Amino acid sequence: MTGMVLEELDERELRETVPLWRTVFYAFGNAAGLLTYWTFNTYVQYFYTDVRGLPPHWVGRGWFAFGFWNAINDPVAGWLSDRTNTRWGRRRFYIGVLAVPTAVAFALVWLPPVELTNPTALMVYFLVVISIYDMLQSVITLNQDALFPEMYHDTGNRAGGTSVRQLIGFLLGNGLAVALTPQIYGKYGWGALAAMWGTLASLMYLASLVGIRENRAYAQQENPSLRDQVGVVVGNRTFLIVLFINFSTRFVLAVMLAIMPFYAEYVLGIADEKLTSLLIALLVSAGASLLVWQYVIRLYGTRTGMLISMVSAAACAVPLLFVQTIEATMVVLALLGFAIGGTVIGPDMLFAEVVDDDYVRTGLRREGMYRGLLGFVYRLPPAVAGLILGESLRQAGYNADLTTQPETVGTVIRVFAAILPQLAVVMGIGMLLAYPLYGSRLLDVQRRAAALRRVTKSTARERSPKKPNKMTLEPDLAGDR
Repeated sequence: MTGMVLEELDERELRETVPLWRTVFYAFGNAAGLLTYWTFNTYVQYFYTDVRGLPPHWVGRGWFAFGFWNAINDPVAGWLSDRTNTRWGRRRFYIGVLAVPTAVAFALVWLPPVELTNPTALMVYFLVVISIYDMLQSVITLNQDALFPEMYHDTGNRAGGTSVRQLIGFLLGNGLAVALTPQIYGKYGWGALAAMWGTLASLMYLASLVGIRENRAYAQQENPSLRDQVGVVVGNRTFLIVLFINFSTRFVLAVMLAIMPFYAEYVLGIADEKLTSLLIALLVSAGASLLVWQYVIRLYGTRTGMLISMVSAAACAVPLLFVQTIEATMVVLALLGFAIGGTVIGPDMLFAEVVDDDYVRTGLRREGMYRGLLGFVYRLPPAVAGLILGESLRQAGYNADLTTQPETVGTVIRVFAAILPQLAVVMGIGMLLAYPLYGSRLLDVQRRAAALRRVTKSTARERSPKKPNKMTLEPDLAGDR
């Protein structure tokens, strides 16, 4: 082939699109993960302190300590996922097998058999059950996310794909998790919440299998040892920058969701049911903004789009220091939700760009390994936010048994909601300015990755043994386009 023909083939490979119906089904897996995980992140500290009565600093310290389990759990899960080669694919296999067990583990978080009369036993149950749940959640979410760079190839397709994926995730995941959860546990109890969300999550995980498309050729690549894989990933400076960016963006949302139940009760003085209106303002605005932010990122690129989003979010968080009414708080949260939309789309884009860059430099696909190390950072922000919140409430004199909390509790809650996001945004902006994959350099990486994908497919076909021309029951992992 001539150089011009090769360039045309590479461009065609780069611009290859995924049908909308596939993206919608694939997005159900994201919705399932967001439904259970953000219910967990938003309410688990409130449940075990305000409902079950454990000291807030116990829960905060325990949550922070268990978070470091992911430093081992997630990378190993990612390494195993990259090495897996079954007739159902590398990633689909884990999603199908773990859909129901993950939902059951989530339900058990809200069904502790131990009463407050034995706080030590209740604390042990808390640590054990959240560790089991989080391990299963980590593996299934890792495999869902690792498919994104494989299914979507260039900035335009990725911006469109992740906007649909995150929009459905926000509507069926974050929206239900955060907005309707107070209505359900307020009217029907925490047991009903556990059963409803667990069942819905397992069904959405299974539905996502319909939309997943995997490349068989990647399962035939060389499989380095765990030590070698960790060395390559940790030695990637660009990826380390992405780790800090992901921490900062997720910390902002983790802070807002963790503080809202306390902000509503102890600052605004509203009931659980009215908390729904505040959370809807935040999440609906953020979800709707994804349609706008995908065009901003298409036009200006991931790096610039996220910078605009983070600066806007920093400005919108300041009024939480002084707003007094539920109406004013709703307006502030709606503006803040719209501003953070770019930071919701951005992390998928950065992850895919880093994977492409590594693929071009090494010739290996390491989505699982990269996503495994990202998984630790994904789960660290809620743990850090929980630790800071628990310690701050203890210092402020918070006591769940008191009818009226000390005035210092309200002050701590306001500072937590407004100042901590500012600090995270400053760190995120600094890291984004250091991020090197943008402009012509990113386009060159994507074109070279497209050429390498074509060569990898061709090599895999040549290595595959000839099969008789007969019907087979083996599933079609590539799928129709």
